[in-house]
Amino acid sequence: MIISGVARRYARAIFELGLEEENYRTLFNELEDFYHTLQENPEAKEVIDSSVYNVQEKRRVLEAVLGEKNYLDRTRRFLRLVFEKNRMPFIGQIIDGLKALIEKHEGIERVEVTVPKSLGDDQREEIVKTLSERIGKKIVLEEKVEPSIIGGLIIKAGSTVYDGSVKNQIHKLGENLKKGR
Repeated sequence: MIISGVARRYARAIFELGLEEENYRTLFNELEDFYHTLQENPEAKEVIDSSVYNVQEKRRVLEAVLGEKNYLDRTRRFLRLVFEKNRMPFIGQIIDGLKALIEKHEGIERVEVTVPKSLGDDQREEIVKTLSERIGKKIVLEEKVEPSIIGGLIIKAGSTVYDGSVKNQIHKLGENLKKGR
C-alpha cells in the first residue's frame, strides 16, 4: 500500500478528530462506505473524477450521494473538504492511511502468511496465537495460497520475512551443495 504525502496528511487529520470525538472507527466505516458507493456507481464516480464536468455538477453529485447516506456530520464535512480541495482522487489512499493509523493505535499487526494450500481453522488459530505471543500485538492474518512453495509457510510481518517453505529449504540446500558445504 503506497500512500502519498497528501493522503497521509488527510488521514492523520481525520484520525485525530476521530480520536478526540472517540468515533474514529465510525468515521473510517463511513468513509469506506462512501468509497464503495462510488465504486458501485460508476456514473457518479465519473462525474466526480472527470475534468469534463464543472464544479457545480460535481458538487450536485457529491451531495446526492451524501443525501442517500446517514453519515455523521464530521464525515460529511470531511468529504466536502476533500472535494473542495480537489483531493477526491486520493480518497482510497486516505482511507488506507486511516486504516493503518487505526490499526497502529489499536495494536493490530497485519501478517501475510503464504501457504501451499488453504489453512484449516485450527492451523489459522495456532498461527495467530503463536505470532501474537511472539510479536506482542493483535494479529490479523491475511492468507495467500501459493502452491509453488511446495510445503511449509512464509510469514511477512511488517518488514520481517520468515521463510520456512520447502521451496526455500531446497534452494538453500542447493546453494550449500554448490559451495561444497
